[in-house]
Amino acid sequence: MITNLYYDTSVYVDKYQEFNKNKELRKEQIDKNFVIENKDNKGIFVLVIGESQNKNHFSRYGYQRETTPWLDSMKSKNMLIFDKAYACYTHTVPALTYALTAKNQYNDLVLEKSVSLLEVAEKAGFETVWISNQVQYGAFDTPISIIADEANQQKWINNTVGAKVDINFYDEKLVEEIDNINITDKMLIVIHLMGSHAPYEDRYPSNFAKFGIVNKVDRYDNSILYTDYVMSLIFEKVKNMPNFKGMIYFSDHSEAVDQGLEHDANNFVYDMVEIPMYIYLSDEYIQSYSNKFDNIQKAQKYLFTNDLIFNTVLGVMDINIENMYEVENDITNKKYDYKSNRFKTMYNKKDIIVSN
Repeated sequence: MITNLYYDTSVYVDKYQEFNKNKELRKEQIDKNFVIENKDNKGIFVLVIGESQNKNHFSRYGYQRETTPWLDSMKSKNMLIFDKAYACYTHTVPALTYALTAKNQYNDLVLEKSVSLLEVAEKAGFETVWISNQVQYGAFDTPISIIADEANQQKWINNTVGAKVDINFYDEKLVEEIDNINITDKMLIVIHLMGSHAPYEDRYPSNFAKFGIVNKVDRYDNSILYTDYVMSLIFEKVKNMPNFKGMIYFSDHSEAVDQGLEHDANNFVYDMVEIPMYIYLSDEYIQSYSNKFDNIQKAQKYLFTNDLIFNTVLGVMDINIENMYEVENDITNKKYDYKSNRFKTMYNKKDIIVSN
């Protein structure tokens, strides 16, 4: 598994190094060629990136075990659950480099010259924050670190270096780091969890072993339960911030835990890309952006791939960047293209097949 993961990731390393080299070029593009419009409204938006989470192991999506009690309890109109969200790839680096930049499976942009979500948010006047429990300097994660390095404030709690998936702290430590950031009235806060990355038993404290530790599925479900708990803590923390407007959660990819395949692209099955995704919007946001809210409500039943996060987050934040933002890829826009035959995964190599 690790050998395959390293091989698949290394295929893209040259592109990510080029992405780093083109940092100044992208800034110049934004300054000279793109008109960024927003109404300068104040607001704090939180984007949480999950890890290796399979929606079919969420009780909120109908799984028989109660793995997501917090999410199950969030029944108000403010919480929007997306039934047909998929990852664009089975590994973190390929999935997130598309999710967090203007590059996606449906356009012909060059990745290394595609502006990132953080770069655009900063240009629009947002203070950006990156809080992570992933490896900052490792064989697999460094390309994401290049994107994260653009953030104005950064908090990394994982000191592991190299091709490892060890952690120094469980994910709830990230909640403490929220208290250590400088809060402004206009922010994008990105929180990157370790979530359910194998080995599953290393992702949660022993008191979360609710489903036992006999087999991988038990241990995986424990990790889902723990992540749900962490999300409840994050939500309680951020919802009380002045000017909090919304929180978006999605997983980088899924996990074929029932088949014992984890997320090895060489043995691809669709379980590897069936991800959870949800958006919570404040009452103030819903009142101010009623049209966007109506469009997002409708989109809960539409197909979505996580390489469209870039356009969707810009839409939620009400940032319009001419010549780059794509209305057809933004679920907050009535022009979102939800035609099922256009959706792909594995970098356009696989059609999306809806299993339920």
